[in-house]
Amino acid sequence: MKEHIIQASGAKIYAIEEGEGDPVIFLHGGPGDTHHYMRRMAEPLFKDFRCVFFDQRGTGKSEVAERSSSSFSLDLLFDDLNRVAGHFNFEKPALVGHSWGAVYALYAAIAFPDQFDCIALLNMGPLTPEMEMKTSEHLISVLDEPEKEIWRRLRSERNEARERGDIDLVRNLDKEMMNYLVKAWVCDPELRESFLKDYFQDPPPDRDVNKWVWSHASGWLDWTKLKDITSKCWIAIGEKDSVPLAQFEKLNSEIPISELTVFKNCGHIPWLEHSDDFYQSLKRFLSVCKD
Repeated sequence: MKEHIIQASGAKIYAIEEGEGDPVIFLHGGPGDTHHYMRRMAEPLFKDFRCVFFDQRGTGKSEVAERSSSSFSLDLLFDDLNRVAGHFNFEKPALVGHSWGAVYALYAAIAFPDQFDCIALLNMGPLTPEMEMKTSEHLISVLDEPEKEIWRRLRSERNEARERGDIDLVRNLDKEMMNYLVKAWVCDPELRESFLKDYFQDPPPDRDVNKWVWSHASGWLDWTKLKDITSKCWIAIGEKDSVPLAQFEKLNSEIPISELTVFKNCGHIPWLEHSDDFYQSLKRFLSVCKD
């Protein structure tokens, strides 16, 4: 593993690289998470691809000069991504984004239609207010009534703690809420414990970064621009993920070169619940990117 610090506009971006081969940049979820879980996900790719991961500005080891909403505009996020690609001398790398990272990858492909050879959009987050509402509804629909009451109480306490600036309490409540959220993220009950063990080893999500990024990203998408994307796209979604399948079917119909894979009986983490099929599909897609 090689570590890098990349100077950006009002930020220092922490990045690492692993493996050899065609270049792939991975975009983690959140906003407000870190690169760690994506690095673990990508380990089976290291022998075939040159994989780069970075903590998005203001998260993990990436620093911003000013922690405010103005430091997290989409233009700055796009500039960060281009600086990462430039630092490694990548020409038209592939992008692999998960959850929010898939939204980030899609928006970058729209903003810079000729800069990325292909994009893999894994379990993308919601793209419209309607999809945001349906996603939120699904997240608690998998809970029974007592669990829903606990969830609502924890969410209320977390929001109040965030308003007070009690970051430690926010993080503790986030962790407690994840014990319920996992039901929506992982379909197979036997895999939930291993997912939580993996999830809790990473730094907690930065809720301020989450709020600031979404304040700029929400409603940004112009669906008419999808036809201008020149990157090859692979859209992957779990059949039982919280974002409705209709969003991905629409993306697949609008993006000129795209394919859609729906993993059956799967939630938000396909490499956990459908490991063999997932890695076979992702490797195939990245391998044919240059063709």
